[in-house]
Amino acid sequence: MKKRFAFLLVMVLILTGCVSSFASTAEADETEAAADAADTLVIYFSRTGEQYTVGVIEKGNTAIVAEMIAEETGADLFEVLPVDDHYPMTYDALTDVAKQEQTDNARPAYSGELPDLGSYSTIFIGAPVWWGDWPMIMYTVFENNDFAGKTLVPFSTHEGSGLSGFDKKLQSACPDAEVLEGLAVRGNDAQNDQDAVRESVASWLAEIEVL
Repeated sequence: MKKRFAFLLVMVLILTGCVSSFASTAEADETEAAADAADTLVIYFSRTGEQYTVGVIEKGNTAIVAEMIAEETGADLFEVLPVDDHYPMTYDALTDVAKQEQTDNARPAYSGELPDLGSYSTIFIGAPVWWGDWPMIMYTVFENNDFAGKTLVPFSTHEGSGLSGFDKKLQSACPDAEVLEGLAVRGNDAQNDQDAVRESVASWLAEIEVL
């Protein structure tokens, strides 16, 4: 009887230890995942309304890609929103405003403040290509924040312009950061072929080794 009791006691202790070990491992995994998520940020500027070759959209092309990147990496998201949303909803009018801002070398103000960048080592930055360049509001972001020592990863949405030198222009604007290879996604695909875009995002992230 004593031997049987001792055996049962040993088994209980072993099982308790296994459960405790499993719980500790799970907690450690959750802590590591939370730390990884907090280490990465996605900053993006996106527009709705009438888009070239796509028509009127309710969710911006760049917003769609930004959310895919965040889902793959566990990153936080920050949307750049203009303080004075003077951007028209019709395509031709929007391109006129974008061109004028570029000609004026404007620095449109954006709402709020970015999260504390000290919490992040890798920052994805995305926007639509406007006249072969970043929208000028993004230069406000670059110049108003300290990206020194960060790893910056550009991405664009476009209808034929590709990345349009986003990487080189970002490196020029943030010379003390490391800029990795960027990703260009057609706006039409962001709206109408999201499975293919998601695959492209995953492949790109693997290539630049940020996962």
